[in-house]
Amino acid sequence: MVRLIDTLRARAREALRGNSGRDSQATREAAGAGPRDATRGGVNGPASPGQRGRESPLWIDALRAEAHRTIDRMPGKAGDLARKANAALGRPLADAAELADRRAFEAGTTAPSSAAAPAPAAGAPREAAPVVVYHMDKTRRDAARLTEVLDGAGIPYKVMNIQEDPAAQSAVRRDSKGFRLPVVFIAGEVIGGRAELTNLAASGALKKRVFG
Repeated sequence: MVRLIDTLRARAREALRGNSGRDSQATREAAGAGPRDATRGGVNGPASPGQRGRESPLWIDALRAEAHRTIDRMPGKAGDLARKANAALGRPLADAAELADRRAFEAGTTAPSSAAAPAPAAGAPREAAPVVVYHMDKTRRDAARLTEVLDGAGIPYKVMNIQEDPAAQSAVRRDSKGFRLPVVFIAGEVIGGRAELTNLAASGALKKRVFG
């Protein structure tokens, strides 16, 4: 496990040095560019700070996903110890799909675009807000009762068992405002449990929250 961590640190340093080199080159090229290139962000212009900020998490997630594949392939006791250590630390190493789910959950809703979105055509169906039912092994039966309410209301949803994901458990506890599992989130905002969901469905407010 120590050797694996050292390898990850070395790769992170290489990635940072590579980014630093590219930024320095872009800065030198921008210095030699004319006013038009500098003001309009021409081909030779440097990347904006926002662009560099968006690239950084992707580098980190790529390293974490690669490290996860490595410990999954490790045989014998060494592999077992590495996987147990990863689970005990809250699964910092995970596959790309799980890391993407965590980013989406932490963001709650997608960041607003800088450009105005085009108005939907008249009569076109609106995209449904994401609906997620979070539960653990011991609350699986109660989660089924929530999905029955959603099915009856014609609401699309996703069910997530966070039994083996301590990081997701922490995030759900933090954002659930005291509601116990299973709990429903709509567009990253907690709705509650079965009673709250049933009341929303009966009043018609559930479809408004999901479809607008």
